[in-house]
Amino acid sequence: MHRMSNEAITVLVVEDDQFTRTTLCAALRHHGLTVAGEAKNARGGLEFAKHANPDAALLDLDLGGGPSGIDLAHALRQLDPEIGIVILTTYEDPRMAGHSLATLPDNTKYLLKRDLSDSAALPRALTEAVEAAKGQVRAAITPPRPPRATASLTETQLEVMRLVAEGYSNGGIAEKRTVTEGAVEKMIHRIGRQLAIDTETQSNQRVLIAREYLRLTGAPVRRDG
Repeated sequence: MHRMSNEAITVLVVEDDQFTRTTLCAALRHHGLTVAGEAKNARGGLEFAKHANPDAALLDLDLGGGPSGIDLAHALRQLDPEIGIVILTTYEDPRMAGHSLATLPDNTKYLLKRDLSDSAALPRALTEAVEAAKGQVRAAITPPRPPRATASLTETQLEVMRLVAEGYSNGGIAEKRTVTEGAVEKMIHRIGRQLAIDTETQSNQRVLIAREYLRLTGAPVRRDG
């Protein structure tokens, strides 16, 4: 099979952090790809794509407030069924950002930012995504699998983990989810068991659950001592 050259691919980059966006664009240009345009949010990315028709889109999963990278991916695919899409994120499990695994468009490449030790990984991923979207490869790109740490957790449990990490009390979580405080306490204990977090007090358990959530989202976690 004849692979597309880097020079033949035009890319739209959508990333809400300006420094990261600039770095990504520089890396793509360094490897010979053409950055057709860049945007900081889904609206800007979609408006650009309507006029520029890029071959591929490199999208951050979490674009701050408003539509996510996955929302934008669906809009771009509706606009152009053959656009290659790469989702670049710190989230090991898309469900931690409020998305089920099934919400990813077909043939979307899911790439973790922490795995970009080699800058050539970006052009490789974009080439694969374009070829998959155009039907030029036999095997479709497989969706990401939840990491072992969260594979057994439900979306509800992941949501509770997020609320714990954001500092909500059991009462606050109960009010937000319209359940009893006792139900929240039981869920936190179940989450702790499934994450193999064994502590004598719930306060310590909540701290460790919050740390695990932050670790899995790629956020820096401060270690005491």
